[in-house]
Amino acid sequence: MAEQFAYWAAHTRGARLSQPEPGPFLCRGDMWNLGALQMTLVDVDPFVAVRDRALVNAVDADYIQYCQLLDGTMTFEADGATAVLTAPAAFLRDSSRPSTVTATRTRCLILYFARGFLEEVTGPIDFQGPLPPVAELTLLRDVGVGLVGFFPNAAASAAPLYAAILRDLAAAAMLRAGAIQRTGTSSLLAAAKDHVATQPPGTLSIEGITAALGVSRSVVYRLFERDGGVLAYDRMRRLRALHRAVSNPRNTSTLAELARRYGFRDPAALSRSFRKAFGATPEAVRRRHADFVPGSASSAPFEIRRAFDSFE
Repeated sequence: MAEQFAYWAAHTRGARLSQPEPGPFLCRGDMWNLGALQMTLVDVDPFVAVRDRALVNAVDADYIQYCQLLDGTMTFEADGATAVLTAPAAFLRDSSRPSTVTATRTRCLILYFARGFLEEVTGPIDFQGPLPPVAELTLLRDVGVGLVGFFPNAAASAAPLYAAILRDLAAAAMLRAGAIQRTGTSSLLAAAKDHVATQPPGTLSIEGITAALGVSRSVVYRLFERDGGVLAYDRMRRLRALHRAVSNPRNTSTLAELARRYGFRDPAALSRSFRKAFGATPEAVRRRHADFVPGSASSAPFEIRRAFDSFE
């Protein structure tokens, strides 16, 4: 029914959606939230999804979307070029750039990678569009579809492993397909992020990272320019870690203890930063998740979905 399409469109912030022709509409699939990676295997009726410049500017999103067609046809328009793609074609879509997708009835596997999570292994990504068929894309497709079927029986403790597997397979496929290139900048960025990760929370300094890498302050700034600088990058890392902690109903540490653990010394400043990043205070997020402690009889799908909900 038309109401079904309206419901789907209302819950999709990443694009302006419309139907090529009015009428009944079906969208059915599984979505798994791994925090920095979300994936879905979906069957969906014909649609048009537009990301124009106004929407790109208005919606705070920073992810790379990998779409693998399993059945059907999509037309992808971006940067003045148009490509008609038929299964088993695949393409990348950058949330920070305009594009339009027009689809017939399709079945597809979609992976939404948080940019920082993917670029930890790829380096900066400046590409969107169709990917040439390479063996690594076939492997990524088969593993992704297989994992969607396996997740209901998976152990929650293995969630980080599945996210890393898919991320690394995607990086290998993108490299082979020519969407990214290994550069000295990529290696330097990886080294810089490794340095940030090894510092005690809240102790990172510009002087320390420039000395450790043997580069100037301007080089460090350019590496993290997309994130607002290395200190902003580190602060967001720690905010996400705190968000995971307060989202876990089994974590019994007080908010003050968690703030100290993740290097936040000013409670008022933390509350403001947390609200700006996640739309709610740490107290509100903890209250929201406190009602969802699974009991001993919880099913495996519930357990792993809960683990993925708090994995960023």
